[in-house]
Amino acid sequence: MNDALSFEATNEILGSVRIPSAPAVFMQLHELMQSDEPDIDEVAATIQNDVALAALVLKTVNSPFFGMRTEVRSIRQATMLLGLLNIGNIVAGLALRRAMEEQGGAAPDNYWDSPANVGKVAARLAARVPGVVPDEAYMLGLFHHVGVPLMMQRFEDYPALAHEVRCQGTQITDCEDQRYRTNHAVIGYFVSRNWGLPGQIGELILNHHNVDEVLTRDGGRLNREGGLLAVLKMAEHVDQRFWGRIDDPEWQQHGADVLTYVGISETDFEDAVEDMVELLSQH
Repeated sequence: MNDALSFEATNEILGSVRIPSAPAVFMQLHELMQSDEPDIDEVAATIQNDVALAALVLKTVNSPFFGMRTEVRSIRQATMLLGLLNIGNIVAGLALRRAMEEQGGAAPDNYWDSPANVGKVAARLAARVPGVVPDEAYMLGLFHHVGVPLMMQRFEDYPALAHEVRCQGTQITDCEDQRYRTNHAVIGYFVSRNWGLPGQIGELILNHHNVDEVLTRDGGRLNREGGLLAVLKMAEHVDQRFWGRIDDPEWQQHGADVLTYVGISETDFEDAVEDMVELLSQH
């Protein structure tokens, strides 16, 4: 599909769906982070003012997927240990998730379970790939499919699309483009821009199904963008295995290339899958 047409159609669709507004705490935090030297105490106090969000941040940081050596007991401690940018990315991801959940509507029951799994596993796997940091991997994992509930809100037949025979073995975004003149990746990209998420995260949300294209950029050499996407694809496969879904067409198509790109053997990855599935089962 022509990209300009897809983006034009997306603008029309976004006019008919309800994108949640960024909460006050997110906007205040974003403003603080624009300073040349953000004050850690101000940042921590801003997050702590939203008690529910602060609790989510501590729960996330203390999960085994972030690999903290000691329990983090305060937002200030989390900020000191992870750094302002990292804690800001985690807050942004959690704030957007909460806003989408509170909006309710079209998302199916337990919709957020898989993205939450993918985010946590991606954060854990980030340590295995040079140049990939846990908070960015977490944010990308949590929101690469943020366009899905908005597509469901706009199109009643959207949930059944992936099961249609004509879409079997075809990139799902191509099927969406043919029917709706846009797709969930483009919608997700616009949401990321609306919320002011980091530009690279938005670009990877847009291209998370274009695996070959991203991994062959820069002559196929490992870089930050490709590493993040590779971590996302590995984490998605772990989530599929967690739910007992043996058939994973996208991994069957791209898995070998992903592992080669990051220099992880199939044996080592299989060991990692078993470890991650076990960790997910404990939470």
